[in-house]
Amino acid sequence: MKYIFFSLLIFSFCAYAVDNNPTEFSNPEQEQRYQELIKELRCVVCQNQSVADSNAELAQDVRNLVRKKIDEGQNDQQISAFMVERYGDFVLYDPPLNSKTYILWGGPLLLILIAIITLLYLVRKHVRTTSSTLDLTDEEQAKIKQALGE
Repeated sequence: MKYIFFSLLIFSFCAYAVDNNPTEFSNPEQEQRYQELIKELRCVVCQNQSVADSNAELAQDVRNLVRKKIDEGQNDQQISAFMVERYGDFVLYDPPLNSKTYILWGGPLLLILIAIITLLYLVRKHVRTTSSTLDLTDEEQAKIKQALGE
């Protein structure tokens, strides 16, 4: 009984974006292009949702705009270029490599490099502090042997 309750609780929160302006395209190819484009565009308000999944008003506006551009006969590159011009590279899930996105592409590599350097530094420091040899005099060694009962 608990499992049924928890599964209903978990699945009851699944929400999908509802297109408030569902118009039909003249052919299935346009519908396919539309679906692919809205999945590739990021909602600027929600930030980690695609325009297809977002319920934000801006996402609805972007869906309407994409629909309009497809009806006007623009290709996918023209529509993507228009969206980038309007909202910036952030609107694309796969932004191009250019001077504005170097940090975006190089950031993870830089963080990994910093982590590796820090790890090596800490390991070397640990080795230096724990593997020091004790220079004991003969007298000190004799006292230790006597204390250990040797």
